[in-house]
Amino acid sequence: MEVGCKEIIREDENFYTVKINCTSDLSKKLIDLGIKWVYKGDQNLLWDALITDLVVYNNLKDKLPFIPFIHDEKLGTGDHRLIPFYKNPGRYTLTEDYAGKLTGAVYINQDISYGLLYGVPIEPSDYNDLNFKLLWLAKDWGKYKDIIKQDGNFLRSLADFGFSLDYENYSFFTGSGLMANRETLTSYFQRNPKAEIYYLFSKSLGWYGIVPRYPEEISLSSIYFNDELLRYLKTLFILGLRGTLRQVKNKEKRRGILERARKIYNWAKEILKEQNITIADFQVKLAEKIVKDISEDYNLSFQRTSDILKIASYEDLKNKDFYYFFDLLLKYPIVFSQAYNSALNKARLPLKRILIKENTFQPPYFLEIFNFQGDRKILVRCNLEIKNKERPYIMLSSPHCKSFVLMSKENLNSAETFLKTLYYSGKFPYGFALIGKAGPFMAEMRRHPRVLAVPEEGSKYAPMVDYFLGELNSYLKNIPDSHLIRIRINLLDNLDKIDLDLQVPKFVEVYLGKKIINSKEFSKIWKNKVEQVSKVLEVIKGLESGEYFHLANFILYEKGYMVDLGRSVKLIKKLEAKGYDGIFKNFPFPKSFL
Repeated sequence: MEVGCKEIIREDENFYTVKINCTSDLSKKLIDLGIKWVYKGDQNLLWDALITDLVVYNNLKDKLPFIPFIHDEKLGTGDHRLIPFYKNPGRYTLTEDYAGKLTGAVYINQDISYGLLYGVPIEPSDYNDLNFKLLWLAKDWGKYKDIIKQDGNFLRSLADFGFSLDYENYSFFTGSGLMANRETLTSYFQRNPKAEIYYLFSKSLGWYGIVPRYPEEISLSSIYFNDELLRYLKTLFILGLRGTLRQVKNKEKRRGILERARKIYNWAKEILKEQNITIADFQVKLAEKIVKDISEDYNLSFQRTSDILKIASYEDLKNKDFYYFFDLLLKYPIVFSQAYNSALNKARLPLKRILIKENTFQPPYFLEIFNFQGDRKILVRCNLEIKNKERPYIMLSSPHCKSFVLMSKENLNSAETFLKTLYYSGKFPYGFALIGKAGPFMAEMRRHPRVLAVPEEGSKYAPMVDYFLGELNSYLKNIPDSHLIRIRINLLDNLDKIDLDLQVPKFVEVYLGKKIINSKEFSKIWKNKVEQVSKVLEVIKGLESGEYFHLANFILYEKGYMVDLGRSVKLIKKLEAKGYDGIFKNFPFPKSFL
């Protein structure tokens, strides 16, 4: 294997993470590292997952076992604040992703984008890093929003930035698709105007998903298709297709897109004719059809997390080796909780911390119980509470199952004792799976001699796992090595390999200065445009709210719209100290905005 470079990409006082660019013979490098299995999991197989699965498969060349799987987690998380505002009955809704707990903590995994170019959500913490206070805007939004929405010139200038307050005609102004859940959100914003600001500033642009309206802890392997779910699935498909056709202007290419879309649509219809199809079933079956259509030589078989970790026999109990970190949790609960909580703090993830009181705690794990309702397999997800000594017990609870307690004759100070207590209780005739939540699950799946593969811009939990392993090692030493394969698709760079005329959404157009651009040109200039934007953000980072007025004056001055800065001249020295070099003069602010 050729090693292009080796660089430290993340470190603190406890660890460093090394990046090695692999340009050939991935399998040899992994074998040299003592890797025996390559795993790759995705909650949605039908997006970039398939591309990256094939990249790994082709690079391993049958020299190492490759286990791609669907991580059959729950469907996602809807905005719980909207529950009173739904006007029509139903279990699911279509949503965009908008970030942070202040916005209801929406989380989507059965998702699609409105074409090739879309915008991901922005965390409110990212604005805090710039010292841009959303609360400053939000607190008086209810007082002024009706006045602002009557200012046609201002609304048009916002639309030229790809940022529209005209929710009914959102796609027309932004080029990024419709506003999902419009009526429900509009009703909610009338009640809570502050939430509208957090929604607008954090929402994705052209990224959609299906989520349950109400809190659900149900696995993708237990959600069976009905008319409502089929309707939303079809809506997702149409959004993805419509966005792609809107962005690709070449007639011949559009015909090819439509042909492939019809093929996938017909495969989906064929699969969904079967009885009792879950989301996980559908994903696996359609993914396998697409793979075989690409090449009959591909032999990928997709598993499920719940099946990989399932314990239904004594052999499973004895042989499955996915509980190293859970074992550490039970052996050293205080050390584990300190390492875990510290890692969440360092990674700035708003997840539940571990609290231990009187030897009792709720671990960052859950139990999936296999069961049947008629001829349908059901996975019931239960939360855990453990008291590991002094009358030790395991308590299982869930909105979807009857809570019960299993007493243990032994202290629950090892994974083996814990699993045996469950297995020999006789409560789980069809088996169970102990599954870590995001961080512990990733840590386990990338523990040597396993390696976990993810897209380069993959899991946001990877930094947290690095911090977690470093913290653990500082206390306990000799924590096993951990390896992660990141697959770089370089999609935007590789647009130079095809000849497409792309109609870009408004939020991209503003920086390119043109609405339609050839893919070859786009691939050459996009990084430079990103660098320009990053430079502007670095210059304005840290400004106080009262300085925005002076910043606006200075931008107008640099653009030639003002001849006298007045008191705003004081801002120049501050900007120059931050590296300002005249970038505002040529930065493509829309004229309507100026």
